Amino acid sequence: MTDAQGVSDVRGYLQHIRAEAAQRYEAGMSVMDAARDIDLGPYADWGESERIVVNVDTAYRELDPDHPATDVISLFRRMAEFAAA
Repeated sequence: MTDAQGVSDVRGYLQHIRAEAAQRYEAGMSVMDAARDIDLGPYADWGESERIVVNVDTAYRELDPDHPATDVISLFRRMAEFAAA
């Protein structure tokens, strides 16, 4: 649960990730390379930063409907790789 500020903060995070992902998509970067490259800025201390992998993957599919959906197991594996790095 959160308040109006929490909703606003999450919206800002998602807008930040989508804008950053779009730049990297246009540059031809893979989802994992983009996730590793994005500076979370004010959101860096939120914890569970590995969730960026799923968010970037989702942004890529929004930008390109032909971008293949990644299965859940692969997404969790990539999140673990991101967290371990």
